[in-house]
Amino acid sequence: MLVLTKKMKEDIAKQREQDIFVCDACGSDKITEKMWVETNSYISIDGETYYKADSCLDDDSMFWCESCYEEANPILKEDYKEEE
Repeated sequence: MLVLTKKMKEDIAKQREQDIFVCDACGSDKITEKMWVETNSYISIDGETYYKADSCLDDDSMFWCESCYEEANPILKEDYKEEE
């Protein structure tokens, strides 16, 4: 079993903040992606479940913004702030 230390949790939170993708149209971080995952390859950390993505993803990946209800082109939050 994986035991998370306080430092590990802080690092995970920091990494999450740095890697947040947002909708290029509205800036929302409520983006979903259609993908294939390996059903039995996952890990749970602090109530969040992370699946291993299948290595043969489609080139036509689809992203959807739950805020503006449109197909989205996600960009990093940092890049969105720079474009404003």
